[in-house]
Amino acid sequence: MLLDGTATLEPLAELFVVCAARAQHVAEVIRPALTAGRTVLCDRFTDATLAYQGGGRGIEEHIVQRCCDYAAGGLVPQLTLLIDVLPELSRQRITTRTGVTGAAPDRLERENDAFHARVRARYLELARHEPERVKVLEGRLPGEAVLEQAWSHVARLV
Repeated sequence: MLLDGTATLEPLAELFVVCAARAQHVAEVIRPALTAGRTVLCDRFTDATLAYQGGGRGIEEHIVQRCCDYAAGGLVPQLTLLIDVLPELSRQRITTRTGVTGAAPDRLERENDAFHARVRARYLELARHEPERVKVLEGRLPGEAVLEQAWSHVARLV
């Protein structure tokens, strides 16, 4: 429902769907893995919600933060890697991927550049406020170079 290009969700409903999915994922996957002593990598977590639903959708930060806190059950990422690209470059990459794979852009990818600029601004604000936890990677570089940047931050934790 969240990514379906035909679904229309009110911003607050979208926040609740994201947080419901996260609460389930934390209960079923993340917390058991952490309890077993394993390292957990997530594609997106609470920072993404703060950026997309807070920055992009304009939901007040305290509402988004409270929902995230409940959904994550007190878990906070030790490290967030932000691959920073301008909305225009992101749009170009989505168009290229669509041409190669034939997969249509999802509901969030279809949002306009102003939405994605707000998301990016919120992510960068998070990075400014928590520079030890949120690391900004130069997304204009080739994939191998971005991966190298990511590993340099991950290696410090292991």
